Amino acid sequence: MTLDKILKNIRKELNLTQEQLARNLNVSFSTLNRWENRHATPSRLARMRLLDYCVKNSVSDEIISELERTK
Repeated sequence: MTLDKILKNIRKELNLTQEQLARNLNVSFSTLNRWENRHATPSRLARMRLLDYCVKNSVSDEIISELERTK
């Protein structure tokens, strides 16, 4: 699964908008939007923060596994 789909699945599972998820990850809305639209990729640190956020918020194991594969 590609990162854009993973991000959309995380938002869907947690019932969040792009703006809400961006705020929770401490990135700008435009940054998250670029990630979801495949115009940019998150840094390694941003991916680690995203993974940590998913674990803390009980995102499904399937999504977490997919996210770990994108490293």
